[in-house]
Amino acid sequence: NAATRVKDLAWINAQAQPFNVSVTERSDFGMIAVQGPTARDRVLGLLDDNDSAVAGKLGKFAAVEVMAKDGTPLFIARTGYTGEDGFEVFVPPAQADRVWSAILAAGKGAGVVPAGLGARDTLRLEAAMRLYGNDIDETTTVVEADLGWIVGWKKEAFIGSDVLRRQKAEGTTKKLVGFKVLDRAIARHGHDVYVGGEKAGVVTSGTQTPFLKKAIGMAYLPAGSTDNGTEFEIDIRGRRVRAQVVPMPFYKRPNDSARRT
Repeated sequence: NAATRVKDLAWINAQAQPFNVSVTERSDFGMIAVQGPTARDRVLGLLDDNDSAVAGKLGKFAAVEVMAKDGTPLFIARTGYTGEDGFEVFVPPAQADRVWSAILAAGKGAGVVPAGLGARDTLRLEAAMRLYGNDIDETTTVVEADLGWIVGWKKEAFIGSDVLRRQKAEGTTKKLVGFKVLDRAIARHGHDVYVGGEKAGVVTSGTQTPFLKKAIGMAYLPAGSTDNGTEFEIDIRGRRVRAQVVPMPFYKRPNDSARRT
């Protein structure tokens, strides 16, 4: 993410060197994320007819260069960090205000409103999207973070493949799980987790979700305590509260076989 930009660029450049590949940071775009049940329709309506048809057929995680009706060049991706469908719209900074206003105007009758990072954080947590620096970092692996589905296991070799294949085959000592708080309390990042009275992990993300109307979060627990239904305790400012391991994601949008934990 943006907070780790310098470190990420240094790492990417280091990996690119043996392949004689050059990496160029693009600072000539701003990005506006339009997310929600009707988000794609709002954006498609701003494009010229031909590009609207092309963008409307984009699959998940795909992107395309398009032109707005007013001639503004856009790069749109069917991606996001909310668990909802939509587009991330990349626009030249000088035109960002105009595109922002056009999106709000197009969505006025559909309830489209600006949303800040706090609102986005509750959405990404409901969708169990990991946050770098909280749920994943340089001390965790994708297997421990229960993200094995993003790995191309059919490749013969890749960075970290030996360790990841061993963890996949033999298991890990800890695993990231989702939980709901059973008592009246809200767990937050950094709160200690206890299993059987012993400190066993830490909450990586936690909040009270306005949509699900309950306190949820993610935490690393010892491998033997990660089954759904397992209860444990969280220390919140000196008070132990009960929590229970539940499946992730906590919420899926209706088109993705809805499940609300």
